[in-house]
Amino acid sequence: INPQFEKLSLSGKTMHTGRLVPVYSTAGKMAQKGRRSAVQRSLPAAQELEEWLPGWVMRDYDLVELKDAVPVLHFPEEQQLWEKAMRRMKMGELVLHQLGHVRSKIEIESAETETIPFSEDRIRSFVELLPFELTNAQKKAIFGALKDMETGKPMHRLLEGDVGAGKTVVATAVADHVTAEGRQTAYLAPTEILAVQQATSFLETLGDRASVALLTNAYQELNGESVSRKQVLDALIDGRVDVLIGTHALLTGDVQVPDLALVIVDEQHRFGVDQRKKLLAPRNGLTPHFLSMTATPIPRTLAMALYGDMSISVLDELPPGRGEIETVLLRPEQDTQAYGLIAEKIRQGQQAYIVCPFIEESESSDAESVTNLVQKLSKGTLKVFTIEALHGKMKSKEKDEVMERFRSGDIDILVSTTVIEVGVNVPNATTIFIEGAERFGLAQLHQLRGRVRRSSEKATCFLHPTTMSGSTKERLKAMVDHDNGFDLAEIDLKLRGPGDKYGTRQSGLPEFEFASLSDHALIAQAREVAEKILDQDPDLVLHESLREELNRFVEKMRG
Repeated sequence: INPQFEKLSLSGKTMHTGRLVPVYSTAGKMAQKGRRSAVQRSLPAAQELEEWLPGWVMRDYDLVELKDAVPVLHFPEEQQLWEKAMRRMKMGELVLHQLGHVRSKIEIESAETETIPFSEDRIRSFVELLPFELTNAQKKAIFGALKDMETGKPMHRLLEGDVGAGKTVVATAVADHVTAEGRQTAYLAPTEILAVQQATSFLETLGDRASVALLTNAYQELNGESVSRKQVLDALIDGRVDVLIGTHALLTGDVQVPDLALVIVDEQHRFGVDQRKKLLAPRNGLTPHFLSMTATPIPRTLAMALYGDMSISVLDELPPGRGEIETVLLRPEQDTQAYGLIAEKIRQGQQAYIVCPFIEESESSDAESVTNLVQKLSKGTLKVFTIEALHGKMKSKEKDEVMERFRSGDIDILVSTTVIEVGVNVPNATTIFIEGAERFGLAQLHQLRGRVRRSSEKATCFLHPTTMSGSTKERLKAMVDHDNGFDLAEIDLKLRGPGDKYGTRQSGLPEFEFASLSDHALIAQAREVAEKILDQDPDLVLHESLREELNRFVEKMRG
């Protein structure tokens, strides 16, 4: 069916058959054969390409020159030659990427900041306030951050922790130290729901040790009391706010934090580079300390590629007293059985989440939407329970009222989109049913599952796919077999393969044209190269073509 054929030329060489053949993505009217012919006719121009990697890099790492690599990428005579050409393209891309990281690290280390001295008495009194014992991982993370802040150089640390590992208490301990020195902290949250929850959490933990303000588009509070936006802004300027918690609203021009010494960003990939830079801009010549937090576990082998300019703390153990979680993979027709088990749990006084991929019915999927499912459940097995919807199109006040009623136990079942994915903490919710589970990535499924691991009760996560292809089954089976986010991240990388580049669009990771985040050895080599180059030539004065290529790369990554 549809055989490929071509007439043999006198030379006997072929372009479309009998060899390694390039397959281009097609758009417009030009077919594959036309594209191949056009590319082949243009390839002599590749000899004019200027090599921008330094000569010693080409020699030490056995790389082919750009002018030789490009023709082989398109029309290789054998697989080994193609792999060598690809290695040159990957290495070039990774060196540019690592130059950015190393430069950033050098800039951070040369900046001046407010020294926050480590106080054993302060941290001891903080720990005594807690109604639970810190894990060893939490203690190490707090100690690492506090020691960073007393060096006189800006802390630039990533706090990476699995779902429910207790990142908030680490952030609170660090902010408490800053408060003790009479300085201010800004906490940037990705969603309004999380900002409101974190403001409550900071207030409950710190009590009268710190004043806490909440600032979002819909909420303005000072120590839990509703006030006007102007009152929050005035209190910030007067120094009556120690910790400011909010969403993108913190980035508007009228928000001034005069004594800002610490910036905490939750899920930093949800904010643009320029947005983070705005908060981290020096004040009176002093750069704030920076603590970034993520609950998206990233394989350790990728840390250098993703956060090469940051120190990393990993919370790899859960606080004591967390119950087990069972993950059940349902067949498409097993939804009613799961609803029956949810009903049993609710009769025992517990609550449940049901997560849908859509707010309204979708033509592209058989998965239930929030709107449809609320109507269906209100007439079916679960009709005796209180069922409410939560999604991103609702107004802020309405969303918060629904969440507050769910927290207080007035709602039995919350049918929601992924707005509950990050940070939502309702210990009495012990069951989650994920509709259309095949439409979510492993990291997102794990995040959602983490919503019901907030107490000592045994929790259940139902995965309900609408289709079950081979790859879907393998991915969802990994969720059943593993409840450690770091293990799942490694599996996700293997299942997606290097071509998917770890799902960069969903996770905020860099997108490469040639390299992949699974090129661990090349990433390490590129780091070595970048450090050597900048050590000898910090401003790339002696590497003009490399400097120009780096500028192009930075513009492309931003755009």
